[in-house]
Amino acid sequence: MNPPIKVPFAALTFTPATRGGLWAAPSSIAWSHHPMTATHSDTNANTQTTTTDNAAMTANTATQNTATATDSPAPLPQPSRRLLDAIFDYQPTTAAINALTPSKAQEKLTTARADYLDKRERLRQAREELDRIEKTVSAAEAQEQQASQSWRRAFLEGAGKQGKEVRDQQKQAGQWRIEAEQKREMIELLKPQVEWLQIETQVAREQFQRSLKATREVISHHSLLAEAEKLFEGLDSDHFRAALKGLFQRITDDLCNNVVYMAQYNLDVSSEPGEAIFSHLNNEQTRAVRHEIRKRQYAALGELVWHLMPKTQTEQPDTLKGITPLACEAGKGELGNTIRRRRRQLELEATMEYVPGKTQH
Repeated sequence: MNPPIKVPFAALTFTPATRGGLWAAPSSIAWSHHPMTATHSDTNANTQTTTTDNAAMTANTATQNTATATDSPAPLPQPSRRLLDAIFDYQPTTAAINALTPSKAQEKLTTARADYLDKRERLRQAREELDRIEKTVSAAEAQEQQASQSWRRAFLEGAGKQGKEVRDQQKQAGQWRIEAEQKREMIELLKPQVEWLQIETQVAREQFQRSLKATREVISHHSLLAEAEKLFEGLDSDHFRAALKGLFQRITDDLCNNVVYMAQYNLDVSSEPGEAIFSHLNNEQTRAVRHEIRKRQYAALGELVWHLMPKTQTEQPDTLKGITPLACEAGKGELGNTIRRRRRQLELEATMEYVPGKTQH
């Protein structure tokens, strides 16, 4: 191993490197910052019930534990093209951020929300009607059993005579039996539709959740850029840039004079040579050191912003809030994956006399 190289201190001035980085240059070079640029591409139904024709149902769920858009939504963020076109090394983007504008994302979310609320309202009404019919079956069976016991007792007490009481109780028992049979038939007709509507609602809910996630990503990204621009509009840029230059220079000197860090390049910087050490580094090593300097400079700015931010909780706008599922909806994973759900829908449709949105009157 070669002995550590000692290098003299040389006064250098701090200057931005390519792709927004910052590097040291002789003092004759003025300090300036040119932002990085690159462009992101901006690229019903009826259910069978005994009392209601659900084809006429409309979703009106504003009061049923749902989140809906406000009448006057907040204006969408509008950052400048300069920031939208910038390449950020430390701000990960998503497919939604790259492809959608806030207005387009909001439009997709509104459509997905309306579709989900409509389908789950149909499911809610069908499920409630099914529960109601099931309760009437139980009541009819209980009445039939009571009437049957009554005519048998009266028949035996009368020593086999078929008096008026016996005939009346037999008639009532028969009526309750017919009522229960009719209700059970209705249940068998309605059950497949309720399950079919559960699947439809689950698919719509998942689409709503995807649209909600995408919209949150897009609006939060655009809001961050727009609000950052507002913060700097009233800033004395000359004073801020001068102060920032001093901070960045301290960060550069601190790393260049870091004995432990520079030991990996076999350099002795105990004499605190500062940026003069770059003359003793090859191109690959220089890039690595400048990259580390840039990361530390960005981290220092982020740390400053973090300390200035209020630590209070903020709530999502109504249009970006989720919706709590109803009790009648299927639980997560209960209906299986997309292929399994589609297969089950086809099985149900094969048994259904009426398929919402498909069967012609």
